[in-house]
Amino acid sequence: AEALAWVGHFPPGSVYAQLCQLLAMALGDRDPLATAGLLAESLSVTMRHQLLAIVHARARKKRKAAAAAGGDISDQLRGLSLDSQDSQDSQDSQSHLA
Repeated sequence: AEALAWVGHFPPGSVYAQLCQLLAMALGDRDPLATAGLLAESLSVTMRHQLLAIVHARARKKRKAAAAAGGDISDQLRGLSLDSQDSQDSQDSQSHLA
């Protein structure tokens, strides 16, 4: 129980989950409510850890795909241009408005 108190504030996923399972096994049938609570805590930490790993992998994959597709959005915006005549006309109309 003391080990759980040491890692309870910032639990590393795998250590905390295993510690909860070990404490649940140690309690066994003596305290079924505490055993159930520890097993539920172990499962929630494991699920949270897996979810974060999945989200991180998806985000990394999207960043990699975006980099392969054309890099930074500012580079893509710089590459945008209208027809040279149309862009010259729009620059002339903007200079007249200023």
